[in-house]
Amino acid sequence: MDTPYISRSGTGVDYHGFYHFLEGLTMYDEWCKHVDYKSKHRRLRTRPCVWTDKRQIYAAFDRLFQKFAESVLVVSYRSDGVPSESELASLLKRHKHRVRVERFGRYKYVLSTNSQSQEILLIGT
Repeated sequence: MDTPYISRSGTGVDYHGFYHFLEGLTMYDEWCKHVDYKSKHRRLRTRPCVWTDKRQIYAAFDRLFQKFAESVLVVSYRSDGVPSESELASLLKRHKHRVRVERFGRYKYVLSTNSQSQEILLIGT
């Protein structure tokens, strides 16, 4: 799973906005009705999303983990995200017997100013 994340500062990463081209293809005949023509990159108009709302993201993860509780779960995440690494592991432990975290060293996203973040995988079996 590669969900959007909320940075420690509280900024949500809106995949709908970043990947608007692919989303637009899924509704090609109505694409132009959804474009925000005031935005520099002609993104799609924003819409509410549990993955970019600090008040809803914990419940969103819990529902996602519950939905796929019978599967091996692998979650790609950043060590500086909200929920925190330990909070996310605790949420995963509600649905899986074993949870381990693998770290992949420092990883700096192109537009990020945070060089301390690590890419992590949470694995629930």
